[in-house]
Amino acid sequence: MVRTTLHHVYEFTTRDGRVIRFDEEGGPPTTVEGDIVTVHYLPDRPERATARVPAQGKLAASTGCALVFLTAFIAFAVFLMVVANSDGSMP
Repeated sequence: MVRTTLHHVYEFTTRDGRVIRFDEEGGPPTTVEGDIVTVHYLPDRPERATARVPAQGKLAASTGCALVFLTAFIAFAVFLMVVANSDGSMP
């Protein structure tokens, strides 16, 4: 079985003049050598750069879902504690 993976090699210069080169899988198939692309990186960690667009919406949605799940779990746990202690044995 043959498997092909598309990956691109990117190179950019940071503001302080360092040349950074990295490769990344799953890039758009229409990007070819010589194209200008936007690279996203933190100024103190340019070696962890990416050419992928930051997914702010996905991050917000996953955080929201996690908060809803945790809230429901805590509410259910409190409900169980109240029901278990409803015999009046606790002050």
